[in-house]
Amino acid sequence: MAAVAAGWQPPWRALAALGRELAAEWAAQDVRAALCQLLLLWLGISLLGVRLAWRAYGGAVAALCYRTGPSGRRSPGTADGPVAEPMKTHWE
Repeated sequence: MAAVAAGWQPPWRALAALGRELAAEWAAQDVRAALCQLLLLWLGISLLGVRLAWRAYGGAVAALCYRTGPSGRRSPGTADGPVAEPMKTHWE
């Protein structure tokens, strides 16, 4: 009976150990939560930067991607021959 009693802890010691374990887990979760918040903030700021850059330079980028004028309507395989298909734009 003495061996069983020696292995048994008073309830307040068990609760104190459980509290310390929960406090350590809480601290670990806070670090993970802060890291997640930081990464989400970085993602949001990056998306905002892309949005602002597109607003400022989007027209110039679109002009680089889509040809206009006679050279844009010409099929790549023909020099001056008939156009096989009209040029597609991003509005179609």
